[in-house]
Amino acid sequence: MKVLQNRLYRSKWKFVLCIITILLVPGQIAIASNLSEDKNINVNTNWTNNPVVEEFYVAVEEMPASSDVINFNLTSMKCPNLLSYDLTTDSRLESLNFSINNECQIPATSFEYTTSMYTGNDNISRISWLGQPYYVIDHNNKSMNITGFLVDEGEDDTRLLREKETLALPEGFAITVSDIFIDDGDNVEIILTQYGEEKDKQIVNESEWYEYRSNMNRSDQTDNLILRFSVETLFCGWTYNFVKINSLRLISSDVLRINNEDILRFSLEDSRISWYEQPYCVIDDNTTHLTIARLLVDKDTYHTYRLKKGDILMLPDGYAITILDIDPYIPLDKYRENDFGYGQFLFSLTRYGKEIDKKVVREIDSYEYTVDLNGNGQNDNQVLRFNIGEIFSGRRFEWVEINSIGLISSDVFRIENSDEINIILEGYKTNIENNGTTVTVVRDDLTKNINLAKDGSTTFMDNWFTVKVNSASDAVIISDTYEHPIFILQTADTYISSAEIKPTTYELVGALEYIFSGYADVKLTSKDNPAVLYYDLENAQGHETLNLSINNNYDPPYIDDPYRIPADSFVYSTRIYPTRDHNYLKIAWLGEPYMVIDHNSSTVVINKFLIDERSDDCYQLSIDNPLDLPYGFNLTASINDSNIACFSLIKDGLEVYNTTARAGDIFQYKEDLNSNGINDNLILSFTVESANKPIGSVMINSLWMISPESLMINDGDVDMLATYKINIKNAGSTIEVRIKENYYEYIHNDIILKEDKLTGILNNTFFIRVNGAVEVVKLLNTTDTQQYEHELIKRRVNSDKIKMPDIMKNDTNRTDEITPDKTTPDVPVPGFGLFMCIMILLFVRKKIRNN
Repeated sequence: MKVLQNRLYRSKWKFVLCIITILLVPGQIAIASNLSEDKNINVNTNWTNNPVVEEFYVAVEEMPASSDVINFNLTSMKCPNLLSYDLTTDSRLESLNFSINNECQIPATSFEYTTSMYTGNDNISRISWLGQPYYVIDHNNKSMNITGFLVDEGEDDTRLLREKETLALPEGFAITVSDIFIDDGDNVEIILTQYGEEKDKQIVNESEWYEYRSNMNRSDQTDNLILRFSVETLFCGWTYNFVKINSLRLISSDVLRINNEDILRFSLEDSRISWYEQPYCVIDDNTTHLTIARLLVDKDTYHTYRLKKGDILMLPDGYAITILDIDPYIPLDKYRENDFGYGQFLFSLTRYGKEIDKKVVREIDSYEYTVDLNGNGQNDNQVLRFNIGEIFSGRRFEWVEINSIGLISSDVFRIENSDEINIILEGYKTNIENNGTTVTVVRDDLTKNINLAKDGSTTFMDNWFTVKVNSASDAVIISDTYEHPIFILQTADTYISSAEIKPTTYELVGALEYIFSGYADVKLTSKDNPAVLYYDLENAQGHETLNLSINNNYDPPYIDDPYRIPADSFVYSTRIYPTRDHNYLKIAWLGEPYMVIDHNSSTVVINKFLIDERSDDCYQLSIDNPLDLPYGFNLTASINDSNIACFSLIKDGLEVYNTTARAGDIFQYKEDLNSNGINDNLILSFTVESANKPIGSVMINSLWMISPESLMINDGDVDMLATYKINIKNAGSTIEVRIKENYYEYIHNDIILKEDKLTGILNNTFFIRVNGAVEVVKLLNTTDTQQYEHELIKRRVNSDKIKMPDIMKNDTNRTDEITPDKTTPDVPVPGFGLFMCIMILLFVRKKIRNN
């Protein structure tokens, strides 16, 4: 039995299996600040923006009646989220093939992964490896050395840096703009450091490239391009001079060497995995188990926090960073003593109020705090890390910037390999072919098949992808278990740093289609495109379709908007289907699962699925430990002297239902959703597993919930989806959506697609982008991140929770009252507007007195 925290409910997730995992806004942070010079006011805010793992399908297949084998032939075009696809060069050279037989095995002879080198538009040799782009350092028939791209931006990705500013980059790299010389050569002096150590210093002219090379292939020559960017423009400002750079590219200093006919053994240590829809960091691994810790905060260089002397940055798990002193007057260049470019500051790291570290760090340093999490007697497990950005000197006070905060929990879990989860890290063999340009990975022992976990998950190759078999429905899902963004969008939702405004929205490419001779037909189904449309794994049902055409063959041509979706080609369709036990009717609507409440030829009433769990998903409840549910519901439980559980269901602070139940009983809460005057529509249900009077807790499982808010879809509706018309067909069993005809008079109703820009369809549920360079269409899905928290007890795997020694929690002299399981109240921080209001009131008061 295993306890997991921060269970996240989302209607799609319990019906589908994991897929691409992305960390959206992962982190829980609060800032306590001294708001005046003579009085410190500590302001605590709720830890919002909990780490969230978004999950998406990659591929699904059903066992055919006439065959005992399911074949998966995955390519970059079919699975652009799993296999890398470079749109700029039309490179789609990755493939993954395997079969699944009727014994729930992958025959060893069927497994083959292939990838090949290609040349990018920047004339750099590249290769995709396990779905990620890599830089090829060198290659031959015997080996290939590759490394990952840390930053890989194009000409349109620009950054504006002022004089003396430092731009923090991954792996401890930092670019400092030392001097900008305008009208005196029009150039800029760049200093490159890594973890505070100077690596390079160059003067670069405007419109030229900065390049830093190093030796990465043991050739005794510094011929490997590590970092490069273009100095686009220099600006002369009132206070500072600025430089605009673009095309920033940085590769990792960690080199992966692939040898011919070598046996691969993957390691998950220090990597991230999705475990029951939550992000974790792997502490160590072997063939029998994984040791993991919850990932609490994972910020990048664009998430910057400015702190003054006395400010406290409060983090999850009781950690806090306090700024003790700031000294901004440290020379940037030791040879120019009068040039004050960066400084240093002293901070204290505490946990639950007790100081555990104190250190002075410089502007270009990185900080790490390590402890012993795996019990090896060495403090070699990184728990907290962050980079130091700029240090500023103002008229009234100084402040510092820190970014790239990473924090994991000190509580670790050990996950044992079992029938419910199987991690295949060994038994892979490499072959290098085609003059060292192609790498193929097969199974080492072709006589030993891979046993898949029935109704569980089997993970392959560095946690790259997962296979789940649903034995009841004879359906198989392939999921991508990496946590990475695919593309970065330009949106209004941004984080602002001193360097630039960086968007936080990610594209999830669900399907690709080429445009041939100016025309393309796009035909999507739930089964073929589960990353876009909904597929019900538990019931082996998928009935959403989306058909449209892309056309730019117009006479005369549309110069500004060459690509269009003809209105008569657009059809979205979905239909009702029964669950496997025939107890309910379900339907997928715009990529999400819904319960059908009522339907006829004119109206379909549906309610969204929120939770649908199995008997091995358990919750422990009590009076002091309620279960928070969606839509303001809250469930508490107590036990009477007869060991009978007493349940109270609260909604928005008011009790709406109460009942008693024994172990084995089923709790059901119903409402009137179809307006027949009877509360006969099930909203919430679960099974009472046990009631323990001595400890005062109740265990429940099989939690099931739909939204109490109904969505009524009417035949002929033209208002629900703007510019679209809804038609109900087949006696209310099918819903069809088409573009309205001439929704504005004298305006053509085709959908206009802006080249290389997003176009939303069906009320921005899905997005389409035409890449003009290679004429390829991308269809993308969007997600919501609504979440609800409680401890979930999982019994699917043989798993132990290991509590490591914690001297802070055992300290009887602790003075703080902060607990890791509670958040502090949300109190607004007075800002500049409040300050101005007070000043105006004081001024008016003084004028009145004078009069």
